[in-house]
Amino acid sequence: MASLLTTKLTSERSRKDLVLDHCRLLSAGDVEGVMALYAGDVAFEDPVGSGRRTGRDALRAHVEEAVAAHAREVPGAPVAGQDGVHVLTSVTSVMDYLPRGPVYAGRGWLEPPADPEGTRLERYYVLMLRVGPDGLVQELKAFWGRSDLKVVG
Repeated sequence: MASLLTTKLTSERSRKDLVLDHCRLLSAGDVEGVMALYAGDVAFEDPVGSGRRTGRDALRAHVEEAVAAHAREVPGAPVAGQDGVHVLTSVTSVMDYLPRGPVYAGRGWLEPPADPEGTRLERYYVLMLRVGPDGLVQELKAFWGRSDLKVVG
């Protein structure tokens, strides 16, 4: 593994802008814009503990599902790591209950709503990105658990 002395670091401002751009573009429904932020060999886990997925095709399917559910993400203030590669932010996300809600209800995480078509999910999470020397995201991790997810009207 390369040391910090041999690795090109990305500025704190660039990394903070990158995580904010991710949230802004996803909320705008801009799949291509989101994908332009990520490296070809991107690895991601959303949520952490659900299994690591790799590659742009897997990420595209994940982003397309979020966009189809009308996901809207409101980020908190980003925090850049002193390592020159990581950035984190808290996010409040609201999306349609369908299609993911029944999966969460099936796991016992939520009570199914009476009107799934007109219901939304709210989720609080921490988004961590690892940025490569080319300025593209190499890794995404979303940290959230059952208590961070709720059904809203």
